[in-house]
Amino acid sequence: MIASSMKAPRPMFAPIAACWVCGGRDLTPYHTLRFELDAYRSQDQDHELAEYSGQTLDLMRCANCGFGQPAALPTLPRYFDRMYDQRWDAGWVAQEFDADYKDFIFRSILRELERRAGSSGRRLLDVGAHTGRFLHLAREAGWDAEGIELNPRTAAYAAARTGLPVHQMNAQALADRARRYDALVLTDVLEHIPEPVDLLATLASLTKDGGVIAVKVPCGPSQVVKERVLAAVSSHRVTLADNLVHVNHFSPRSLELALDRAGFAASVSPAAPELQPARPRSFRALVSNAVRLTTYGLARLPGGVHTPLALNLQAFGVRRVP
Repeated sequence: MIASSMKAPRPMFAPIAACWVCGGRDLTPYHTLRFELDAYRSQDQDHELAEYSGQTLDLMRCANCGFGQPAALPTLPRYFDRMYDQRWDAGWVAQEFDADYKDFIFRSILRELERRAGSSGRRLLDVGAHTGRFLHLAREAGWDAEGIELNPRTAAYAAARTGLPVHQMNAQALADRARRYDALVLTDVLEHIPEPVDLLATLASLTKDGGVIAVKVPCGPSQVVKERVLAAVSSHRVTLADNLVHVNHFSPRSLELALDRAGFAASVSPAAPELQPARPRSFRALVSNAVRLTTYGLARLPGGVHTPLALNLQAFGVRRVP
C-alpha cells in the first residue's frame, strides 16, 4: 500500500475540557452559537476567517460556579485579533468619543472608586480605553489616568483627544515595565478574552497592594433569559455569543471567584445601565431610560443580583496584600 502524501486538514476547533474559572469538568451545553463571518470575504486578508461561516458551537455552563464558556476555540491563528480588526472611519471614532450613552456607567464607577480609594492614590489605568471617553471623565474627576488600547486607530485618537498616555500594548507588556496603579477599570472588556483569570492575575501585578479594580461584564444567565423572552414575543433570534464575540459568560458567583483566584477580594452587584443620549430627548428615549433605571433599581434590592433583572454585573475588588 502506498501511503498518501496528503496532510489531514487541520481541525477547525480545539476542545476545552475544564471551566476557565474554577477548573470544574461538569460542563453542560445550554446554547448553540453560530458563525456568520461572510463579511470578511471582502477583506483581502481574511478569507480563512470567513471559512468559519456556517459553523456552530455549544456554550457550556459549569455546574460548580455557573460560568459559561465555549465548548471549543477556533484553531485559526489569531482568530480574535482578526475578527476584531475593525476598520472604523474617522467620523465614527469621533462620534464614539462624544457619545454620552455610557456616562451613567462611567460616573457610577468613578464615584465608587473615589469612595474605595479615597486619597490614597490617584493613578488609574483604563484597560480597553477605546476612544478615550472614560479617560476624559476620569481626568475631570481628578485621576491621573492612562489607558491600554490595542486597536491602533482608537488608541491614537484617545491619546490625541485626551492628551493622556494610551499604551498600545497588552497588559503583560505593561506589567513587564513595572508599572503600578491605584485603580484599574475594565468596562465591557473581560467578556471578550479567553481564560479570564490569567488576564486578571496579570492585572493584579499592575495593581498596588490595597489598590482597587472595577470590572463590568454582562450577566450570562440574565442575558440568556432576556434573549429567550425577546425570541418568544417577536421574530428576534437568540444571538448569544455569535462568532464568539463574547467567550466569557459570568454569573455573580463566577465573577467573584475569578477575581478571588487572581488576588482580589471582590464583591459583585448589578451594573448601572446604558442610557439613551440626552439629545435629542425623544419620548421613546425617555421611556427607554425610565425602564432601564427602574430595572436597575429593582436589581439593586437585596438578592436582586441573582435575578434576571441584573442584566449586567459590576464588581469591585481590592488587591490583597501577599
